[in-house]
Amino acid sequence: MTCVVVATDLSARADRAIDRAKLLNTQLNGSLCVVHATNLAADEQVDKDALDRQMRAATGLTADGDAVSFLYRSGSPPKAIANACEACGADILVLGPARYNALGDFFLGTAIDYILRNTTRPVLVVKNRANAPYKEIIAGTDFSPGSAHAILTAARLFPEAKIHIVNAWRVPFKAFNKDAYVADEVEREHREQMDDFLAELSAREARLKDATSKLVQGSVIEALRKGLELNPEALVVLGSHGASGFTQATIGSVTSDLLRYLDTDTLVVNASGA
Repeated sequence: MTCVVVATDLSARADRAIDRAKLLNTQLNGSLCVVHATNLAADEQVDKDALDRQMRAATGLTADGDAVSFLYRSGSPPKAIANACEACGADILVLGPARYNALGDFFLGTAIDYILRNTTRPVLVVKNRANAPYKEIIAGTDFSPGSAHAILTAARLFPEAKIHIVNAWRVPFKAFNKDAYVADEVEREHREQMDDFLAELSAREARLKDATSKLVQGSVIEALRKGLELNPEALVVLGSHGASGFTQATIGSVTSDLLRYLDTDTLVVNASGA
């Protein structure tokens, strides 16, 4: 049974993540675990009855054993959420953007760094309302095993969604390589890499034979935005680290920038499982 874990601070900020988690759970016919970090010390007692009442009011859910459960964890939100995710055996962790650049901020800076470094589970950051299941996925690739793993994971989690794969490329030392043939040669190399990459993906997951692709000269965010022009409500998929076009020296660098500037839901898949 697929396990969906969603984190909430019991405020209205978490509503979109909760709604998306409910929809995902219905799609996947699995179990739903709602996690709340109490910010209490490990030896402090919690009033479970009071927390259950708050949780029911905030989520519209009732804990009923296998289908829906509530989990309360002590400590700071990033650590508590990451630990709970591993303890539950989550197949996907759903988070919503909370306070900007604060302890409760689940998608910018150190908080997302911590969660991604301390869970191997795919992390879905929800920004938009959950009006319908995801119909299309825009996946960034640098042709690394990590990005292949991210795309395969997304394809299996969302088997009905169409897959569109984008790659960002640049002319190296462009100030010195101004001749058109240099750009043509770099683009041709990336096209060959894309063809090989797609062939490898389809060999591992048959439905990816129908995946579409595009090369974009420019930055990673330009490549993803080009893809989103096809469907602004598509789900963006990223590997948590890789090489070349999607390099991430730290999880918080490129990934946090993309999460900040892309106005769409984003699934970040830890490449350690590649």
